[in-house]
Amino acid sequence: MDSIKFHRLLFTVAVFTFAVLIFSTSQAHSQASNVIQPKNTINLGNGWATNTINTVIFRHHGVITSKNFQFTAFYDSEGNIKLVQRNLDSNKIMTHLIPGEYNLFDAHNSISIGIDRLGHLHISYDHHGNDLRYRRSLEPLSINLWTDMVQMTGRRESLITYPAFIYDGAGEVQRPMLFLYRYGSSGKGEACIKEYDEQSSEWKDREPCILSGSQQNPWTSNAYWNHPIIDHTGRMHLSFVWRTNSIGSEKRINNINVDYAYSDDHGCTWHSSKGRELKTPITQVNSETVWTVSPGSNLINQTSMAVDSKGRPHIVFYSDDPDKIPQYEHLWFDGKVWRHHYISTRDKPFVLAGGGALQIPISRPEIVIDKQDRVYVIFRGDFTKDRMVVQRLLSPEYKPDASETKILWPAPLEFAEPVIDRIRWDRDGILTMLIQRNGQPPHDKGGVPRSEPVYLVDWDIVGGWNN
Repeated sequence: MDSIKFHRLLFTVAVFTFAVLIFSTSQAHSQASNVIQPKNTINLGNGWATNTINTVIFRHHGVITSKNFQFTAFYDSEGNIKLVQRNLDSNKIMTHLIPGEYNLFDAHNSISIGIDRLGHLHISYDHHGNDLRYRRSLEPLSINLWTDMVQMTGRRESLITYPAFIYDGAGEVQRPMLFLYRYGSSGKGEACIKEYDEQSSEWKDREPCILSGSQQNPWTSNAYWNHPIIDHTGRMHLSFVWRTNSIGSEKRINNINVDYAYSDDHGCTWHSSKGRELKTPITQVNSETVWTVSPGSNLINQTSMAVDSKGRPHIVFYSDDPDKIPQYEHLWFDGKVWRHHYISTRDKPFVLAGGGALQIPISRPEIVIDKQDRVYVIFRGDFTKDRMVVQRLLSPEYKPDASETKILWPAPLEFAEPVIDRIRWDRDGILTMLIQRNGQPPHDKGGVPRSEPVYLVDWDIVGGWNN
């Protein structure tokens, strides 16, 4: 080989090597820039992972903050309730176990946490159409001493599912804590409220129940609510879907419509988004439907909502698009009308059908909104390779953009859903999530016991877009 050809070959190899290096570096940078790195990742030990009992989105609440402490609870690998207290200044963790015989094979039986105005913790757990299971702490901001399992009022305390504690956001508790729950069963139930008095340590029933479908004729129904929100003015926002009889031989789940109501007196009287008072109990007859979803359209129940700086509600959920492919959706009130976008572009159909907890390829979505009214939708799904991600939607039009999605947890989480600390988000702008990889047997049948690590993870998702 002559000298000229040899130098040309060397030059070609050098150019090719440089191109590969640039491409590899660019790819690595692109992947890194698409991931929001956690600020803190705290291992809480192993937990039950046969199903999604620790990570179902309808845990109200699953993680909470008060003062400089954060609290969560989950079922550990031995089947105990494990309570966790985290010092946010030092990240020091304390734990306490409440042993018991809990039905862990039913993913509905999750643990919900509340905190009253004196700082006492309350937990309700292990429910799917059975008697109330409830305890409260004996000392403020402590997880070490608890009452035995006790009643609240004794009224409407059988056939309980989906316990939800409702209290003011950002840790500044000013109004009595409420307990919202379903009394009845799927397709035939009521959403009822109890109110707690810290001075007497007693609960009282609100009359009547606020949402009711148990007396409808000829078809009964029940309402499934999204996460209730109290905004900075004290207004309570509630959105929900109605479920009635299943459809066809496959028993397709029949959730219909997205409805909405708000209350300015802590859940006593309710109004439509137009300000018109709604007679209680609210039923499918007098409820305000803000987005119509036809029967059998794979509308998921029990998702989430948030409010922006103007106190306007934003709701996220999924149902079929015009091509009958379930897509994530963002629905919001702009002060005059309700507006809507499909925000995902999935291409694989699935059907919600049958009883029990379902094995669904996408999680239910979560939502938080920052001080500039940017919306962040959090989810895990088949099209994210089962990684937990966050999608940003920019005010005021909130048009979806695929490039506005970042990875939060890069490892696949199977069927887990996002469980977040809303109080810490509202107060500090930090997103804390309980993370665990979970299985989910179809219809809660055939699960093999397994355990996986449980983490509390913090992200600065607002700053994550600037890195």
